Amino acid sequence: MAASGESCVSLWRGENDELVRRWRRVTRSPGPGCSVAETAQQCRLAFTKLLQKIQGLPAVLPALPLELTILYNSLLFDIHLSSSSDAELLAGIDYGLTRVLEAYSVPDHSISPEGRWKKLLQEGASKELQAALHQLAALQAALWLVTNRLEAVEDLFRILTGAKDLEPSPCSSHQNELLSLLQTWRPQDSEEYDPLVAQSVRDLKEILWTSAAFLQGIQQLEAGNSTAALAFFKAAAAGLSSKRVLAQTFTLMGCCNLRLGKPQVALQHLRRALQVDFTFLPALHQAALLYRQLELLEAELESLALLYQALDGPMEVTSESVDPHFLIRIERLIRSAQRTPFFAQKCPAGVKYLLAQRCLQAGRAGEAAEHYLDLLAMLQEGPLPQVCQSKMPVLPRIPEVFLEAASALEELAKHEDALVVCEEVVTRTSLLVPKKLRLGPGLNGDEDVLWAKSPGTVQEQRRESLCCILWRAAAHVIQGWACGRLGEAKEAISHFSRSLDDLLRIHFVSADGACNSSAEEEWEKLRLSEMKILPQIRQLALTGRGAQFLELGRDKEALMDFQHSLHVCPDSPSANWYLVHTLWKLGRRKEAAAHWQKFVPKSAPMDEKAEGSFPLYLQSCARQMKFPQAESLIKNMEGFLGGKSLEP
Repeated sequence: MAASGESCVSLWRGENDELVRRWRRVTRSPGPGCSVAETAQQCRLAFTKLLQKIQGLPAVLPALPLELTILYNSLLFDIHLSSSSDAELLAGIDYGLTRVLEAYSVPDHSISPEGRWKKLLQEGASKELQAALHQLAALQAALWLVTNRLEAVEDLFRILTGAKDLEPSPCSSHQNELLSLLQTWRPQDSEEYDPLVAQSVRDLKEILWTSAAFLQGIQQLEAGNSTAALAFFKAAAAGLSSKRVLAQTFTLMGCCNLRLGKPQVALQHLRRALQVDFTFLPALHQAALLYRQLELLEAELESLALLYQALDGPMEVTSESVDPHFLIRIERLIRSAQRTPFFAQKCPAGVKYLLAQRCLQAGRAGEAAEHYLDLLAMLQEGPLPQVCQSKMPVLPRIPEVFLEAASALEELAKHEDALVVCEEVVTRTSLLVPKKLRLGPGLNGDEDVLWAKSPGTVQEQRRESLCCILWRAAAHVIQGWACGRLGEAKEAISHFSRSLDDLLRIHFVSADGACNSSAEEEWEKLRLSEMKILPQIRQLALTGRGAQFLELGRDKEALMDFQHSLHVCPDSPSANWYLVHTLWKLGRRKEAAAHWQKFVPKSAPMDEKAEGSFPLYLQSCARQMKFPQAESLIKNMEGFLGGKSLEP
């Protein structure tokens, strides 16, 4: 019987060794007949059958080192091919440990995985069995890292090492016990290539080290502790890694340095990330954000253009820098960290919008218009996703994209094109604009919402109705200024009047009785966002219509609009200048001079700060609202004030 047992062990060892050698031959020089992936699948099936054959017999101590090694190899291929769930893989390890305890006649009822390891390592196992147990423990740690169970991994390696005389962790002043335990751990198998295993435990130890440092760096970064996170990422960068993970590490080091107020150092790390793996696009996106913070517009636009080009074309896969025979790779162990917002994949539409927006903000209207028109063409092709692997929206609301495109066209004096784009907004929002919209804190009735049966709360429906009114009113304002620049004063007045009529649909009411804090909070959010735009649109419409009335010689109607504009926004520089000009034209020179003296010391025709307070899609109109005859009016007023006293 003993001879028969030894014969079986010898046979099993031969099968195991032959499978490992076959795997190594294919990974070193894959032939045309069988790919690496096919070989991995065949080896997995063969190891599974071999393991089932062994575990179908009672566990005996002499065969345990080989059995655990075959279990180790089988699990390596399972993990590599993702052919089993993490729970199934962990169950396989637990069953292997249970068979070892059975061989030692140790009951394992109600023993935790950590307890099993502690009992086994205290049983005085042979050197061969110790080596096999350490291999299996490395897999246990790898699977726990996949689920981010760092504390369990730390407890396991405390058992494996005895936690005596830990070596200092290389994480600077941020001492970390897990990395110290990994550094102290000396697996029994120290040979570089064990003939029994498909991946050496030494290689696996290096991968565990890098993964543990990387995952803890992510934890510290998300907790806001950038200094500690940077120390962990430095440790990860020094370990065994693939090009992709190294690029991710350098990118996160850049984010840490940026948070620590070191933008130039951050830029160096982002450049290193792209040098290591130029296909890692999150590094390119982070570089674009950093260039924006540093006010390096050309570099920012170049980065965004490269990012869009890469996203819009076929994705290139970078080659790996680790040995191809590695079955367990770092990417598999740190997959939980891939959901970090720093790695959120951008969509082509979102990057195209950023290009358009930044060009428009920088006054490069030609490039902005080109990007916006490309984006509108993408919108016409079909719906775009509003999110791409992150909670941040890819684009603003679609009507705002159209309005910004119209604004860019206006900057280029392409007034007819701007009119067409705005008409698209008017058409698409008209069915969603209610006849009357009552707004106020704690208002719960829905009788004024045209489409109250649509999904969402009443507050959400009201907010959507308000947005539709504002978008259509803004479109009419842009159309009004476009017609004015085309010399079509009557058509311009008509568009401005439609804008004002839309705004009159909004009625502000007081709450009936006390309202709860949630309603007050929602109202405050609304007041600071969408409602902030309402007076700006009204100001642009009133001032624009007044200017067109002046063109037609209807000075009294113009005066009323400028007065109403100042009522809406008393500090409006343009409305003040237009008001003085109109009073002067009407012969009411004393009134003009009196108003002039009130506002001139603290006002200019239109300053950049006032212009920048408008939404991007209205800034073109705000620039057009600037009073055009400032020098002439200044000359008239100074001459009048210099020659005549205002006192009766």
